[in-house]
Amino acid sequence: MTKPIIGILGGGQLGMMLCDAAKEIDIETHVFCPDDDCPSKGRSTYFSIGEYSDEEKIIKFSNSVDFITYEFENIPIKTIDFIKDQNKIRPGKQSLLLTQDRLTEKRFLDKLNIPIAPYKDLKTIDDVISAQNEFINSIVKTRTLGYDGKGQFNLRQSDDPNKVFNRIVSKSIIEKRIPFEFEVSVIIGRDINNNTTIFPIGKNVHENHILKHTFSPTNLSKNQINQLVDYSEKIVTELNHIGVLAVEFFITKDQILVNEIAPRVHNSGHWTIDACSVSQFKQHMLCVSGREIKQPLLNNSAHMINIIGKEINDWCGKNNTDRLKIHLYNKKEAKKGRKMGHVTELFDKGKIF
Repeated sequence: MTKPIIGILGGGQLGMMLCDAAKEIDIETHVFCPDDDCPSKGRSTYFSIGEYSDEEKIIKFSNSVDFITYEFENIPIKTIDFIKDQNKIRPGKQSLLLTQDRLTEKRFLDKLNIPIAPYKDLKTIDDVISAQNEFINSIVKTRTLGYDGKGQFNLRQSDDPNKVFNRIVSKSIIEKRIPFEFEVSVIIGRDINNNTTIFPIGKNVHENHILKHTFSPTNLSKNQINQLVDYSEKIVTELNHIGVLAVEFFITKDQILVNEIAPRVHNSGHWTIDACSVSQFKQHMLCVSGREIKQPLLNNSAHMINIIGKEINDWCGKNNTDRLKIHLYNKKEAKKGRKMGHVTELFDKGKIF
């Protein structure tokens, strides 16, 4: 029997871990990436180098695979449009369009009556003044290409609105700063038969706007868990999303707010490789290939630690133990703020964080 081939747009560490997971379930992978020295090269069955703007190469790539997925949400929409059989793309174009623009995403969540932080579309200096008066403290966020704190800055009531407006270099929104108690991620999968499953919910800790720690499972009330699951299921159903999707939530004293959506496997779910019966990566590939989704079972409680920049020097040459699992991404240059790997610390599964 011929093994299915799943094409992956993007060759970073998420693509690398998708390739590794695919091997475990008899799926071949074909990575398309502009970078010949990316983490996925050597881990995929097939590899093509090319620009996302190269229509001929994208068409050739799409014709060589059964299904196509992506490891990051900023794939140009034009690239997706090159692919003649849009049914091959899982998750579909709608998930990309939504998550590439913060304003579109917020309007989508409003439509579903899912709570989010108050916001304004920043078009004129009057929007800055209005936000200063209404929100007191807020954050200016670029609508596109913003991640790990990039394209964001704080807006205070005392700031000169003219200077603030002159700092804007791309379409942006202003979002009220929310005094939340902590952030959690819901990693949800959905298959072609509309079945959904949720991984144990993780609590996130950021340093310098970059995810540093995820702890799972998290100490949440039954009501909070039910709300998180309900909101996440509404999102994947409305999008007709096939595969894994992550939703970041703010937990405040009296409510739950969506922070943002990622239409893919997510950094806060890396711990599932070592602590669950099925990882987020394996789950994604099962769904994309048309196979039935699996119910993830917790084998161990877990603490995931991102290895950032030169911290990689502390982990090179170290070996795994029964309780400590090291995953390095084989990136040559340890740039400041760059994710170089992660470590998962395992605990008995009765531990709750």
